[in-house]
Parts: sequence; structure tokens; C-alpha cells
Amino acid sequence: MGTTIVSIGGVTSAGGTTALDTGAVATLVSSSAPEFVVTWSKTLASTIDIGDIAKATDSGSTTYEYLITAISGTQYTLIQKVGGGTLNQNPATICAAVDEYGDCETIASFSFYRAFSTITLFEGMVDDASPTYWGSSDDVVGECHADSPFTDSRVYFTTKQSLASVTLTVYETDRHDGTASSGVVIRPTAGSGHDNAIIDVNIDNFIIEWIEIDLGSLDSTNTNKAVQLRGTNDDNIIRNNLIHNKGGNAGTNGLFMIHTVGAGSSSDTLSILNNIIYNIVETTDDSSSAININQWQGTVNIYNNTVYNIESDNSASTKPAIAFRYNGHANQVANVKNNIASKLVADTAAEHRAYWDVGTGTSNVDYNLSDDTTNATYEAQGTNRIIDATAAQIDFLSIGVGTENLHLNTDSVCREAGVDLGTTNEVNIDIDGVDRDATDVTWDMGADQASVLGGSAGTAFIMFLDI
Repeated sequence: MGTTIVSIGGVTSAGGTTALDTGAVATLVSSSAPEFVVTWSKTLASTIDIGDIAKATDSGSTTYEYLITAISGTQYTLIQKVGGGTLNQNPATICAAVDEYGDCETIASFSFYRAFSTITLFEGMVDDASPTYWGSSDDVVGECHADSPFTDSRVYFTTKQSLASVTLTVYETDRHDGTASSGVVIRPTAGSGHDNAIIDVNIDNFIIEWIEIDLGSLDSTNTNKAVQLRGTNDDNIIRNNLIHNKGGNAGTNGLFMIHTVGAGSSSDTLSILNNIIYNIVETTDDSSSAININQWQGTVNIYNNTVYNIESDNSASTKPAIAFRYNGHANQVANVKNNIASKLVADTAAEHRAYWDVGTGTSNVDYNLSDDTTNATYEAQGTNRIIDATAAQIDFLSIGVGTENLHLNTDSVCREAGVDLGTTNEVNIDIDGVDRDATDVTWDMGADQASVLGGSAGTAFIMFLDI
């Protein structure tokens, strides 16, 4: 068992024709096949990183592929994954052309690519019983690069074979800053199918983080979900994502941005941490919800999420606008803390439901905010709650249409109104990468920790990938 990082890019892949760069091996520093450490004949493009593929073809048309697993200055560590059968080909001796005597005349030049050009192709290898780029029991990390927007309409993680875990994440310098179009974005060009999701998950030990899902182009389609958990989801983590701008009439059922449709088991755990969800607007006879974990029967941790502008069809009097719904199963334990629910719109005030605690299982709810659009029955609960807050009191940086920035301004009532939740599953890392734990200040409510050492909203600290 080991950890394997592979790159996912919106422009090039190992099967593509456009390379990130090309270059020949200059020296073989060390070798222990299938691992080789080499230097190159030129300075390679800075866009090349760990998880990319180096690919060369010899004079006999055999193609060799090497996964880049480490970069230290000019030295690159390569592990051979394809070509030659025994995976012991020294990359410094791949011959692109031979002379009339059969001697090597030209050493092959390598081309560099992302391992996968789409998230769908990455998921396909996760499903594969004989994967090319990783071991069968590895912790696999698919690291997305902001080469261009991804357009995957539905990625369905249906099985992970014997893999220990699967993480869909973002290369560190390509992570969003908590606002739209600032990092890696999935912007689908086609619908996912009704009651399917853009990221659909039916595996355990899965993490999705630092992804923006922009549904703005799908208002006329039947897509009604962004992230869906189908029941086999133990130790799943959804953190530091942006989900926004789904409108229209999606069909029979309403809008659910993070949704469980399978009960799981009582020993399972979900964690939904530091996400921002906004502008979810149902237009025809249905409800709309941001985080709906009602059917889950295990433990769910809903911590430090910011939800804004959830709207059900305002011509249908019984269709609720829901920020958070939970505790609908007798075995569920719902831990709900440090969340913000604001601007709920529905036909009647009774359907403005910020915190819909169904009350069937067990809930631990405190340190949350509900605003003045919330019906009293569905306000934040607990002795440390904030209720009936106005938009001015919440004080987001911007709620202008098209310029939404849901970081907290300096006068927000949410600043230092939360509770320290520790560091499990990196709950301490906010939407910008700020480490709430390391800064030694009182936690803010919501996804943004604005009150950092006297700094302003949006101050960023480095977050290290938990692998």
C-alpha cells in the first residue's frame, strides 16, 4: 500500500497530442527499476508537476510512459508504468533512431502530459481492476490543474476495487480563493440526468475538496444535484468546495446540492466541512436545498459551511427552501456547528427552513447562525446560536449578482462567534486555506475564518494535503 498522485488537466493527457513540454534525458542519476532519477537537457516548463506523465517512443514504435513521483531541483523521479513488459527500461537509453549498423543514432525526446484529461477518465481507472498508474491497494489522489474548465456532466464513482482511498483534489497553487472562477472549476456543458449528480459517489473512503462546481449553464437541463452520496459512503469527506448558480426547473424532484439518497449504516461517518453554497433557485413547483442529509443513518458532521440564497418555487405554498436538513433516521447522529444560513426564499414564511432538524435520531446543534428570513421553527438552535441576523449584520463582502463574495467583512456578527472543532479531517482549514487551529484565535462561523491575527478577510495560509 502506498500513496499515488496523478494529475488531471483540462488540456492535455497521456493520450493527447498537445504536450506541456518536451525534453530529452541528460543524465541518469540513479536507477532501481521501475524507478529512475534523471535530469533533463533543458529547463522544463513550470507547469509540469508530480502526477504528470513523461512519454517517449523508440525506433521500434514501442511507447514508454513514466509517472513523475518527485521533483527536486533539476532531478525528476520517474516510475515506469507502460512499455517493454518488464518495466525496467532506462529512460536515458530509449533510442528514437538507429544507424545502418543498428546502433543508436538519436536518443528519444520525452513529451509531458497530464495523466488524465477529464475527471471521468480518472474515475474510469479507479473502477479498473488492473490500473495502469497505481497499485491495487493504494491511496489514490487525483490532483486537478486549472488548465481550463472541466466540462464533465456526471462522474460516477461506483467502485474502487481494493484501493484504500480515493481523493479528488486540486493542485495546491490552483486552489480557489473562496470566490468563483479563481481555481479549478467544473462547468458542465450537458445535464447529468435527473436525480444524478455532477459528482456521484457510491464508494467508501472518498474525499472531494477544493473543487468549484458552477451549474450556471444547466438551468434548462434536468440536473438537480451537485454532489450525491448513494449509501456506500463511510469515511467520506466533502470539504472546501464552492457550489453555486443552479436555477430553473430540473424536473420531478427539486434541487439538492449535497444530498444522501442511501441510508448507509449506523457505523458510517460523513463530514461536510467548510463549503460555500449559494444561488440555488428552483422555478417550478419544487423545493430547493443546500445540504440535505436527512436519510443518513450514521454520524454526520456538518461544520463551518456557508449557505446563501436558497429559493424554492414561490408559487407553490408547500415547497420549502432549505439550508440544512438532517436527523431523519433513528440511527443518525447529526453534529451541526459553526454554520451560516442566510436568505431563504419561499412562497410562505413557514417554508423558510434554515435548520430542519427532523428529530428522529440524535442531534448536537449549536454555534450556528440563521438570518431574519428564517421561520422561527427552523432557526439555529443551542445556547450559542445567532438568530434573526440581518444581511448587514452578517456582512458578507459582496452579495451583488454576479459578484458574490461570501467572505466575512470586519463587522460581521459571525466573527469569533464559533467554537473550536479541532483538526479532525482538516475541519480547521477554511475556504482560503487558513488554519484556524494554528492562528490561535476564536473560530468564526461559516466557511471563512476572517479574524486571523487582526488580518482582513481572505488572508491565506498554506494548507497541506492530507494523504
